[in-house]
Amino acid sequence: MPNKETKVKNALDGLDEKVVGIVGNFVKRRRQHYEEAAKKLHENLKKDAERYAMKLADNKIDAEEFEMLMQGRMAQLKIELLSEVSVSKSKFDGIAGDLLKLTVQTVLTVV
Repeated sequence: MPNKETKVKNALDGLDEKVVGIVGNFVKRRRQHYEEAAKKLHENLKKDAERYAMKLADNKIDAEEFEMLMQGRMAQLKIELLSEVSVSKSKFDGIAGDLLKLTVQTVLTVV
């Protein structure tokens, strides 16, 4: 009969596939969300770039102002993308909690 240390080690090693499954399912679900958000942000950037380009072409702004407007828009997009990441961070915290529960329950069952 295996000793307690071996039982615990084997039980924890047996969680590998479950852990990969939990994380894998999350990543698959979130991928579509991130792709949709990126497409939406890119569409907005294209519209703004076109609008700014027309102003530049009509001499309503100069090249320096065009570049400044584009840099400002890029900063705004970064903020929007960071808000998407912060949502996923809370989801990752949830996954970490699920993994902790799974591990604790497995150990308690074995011990």
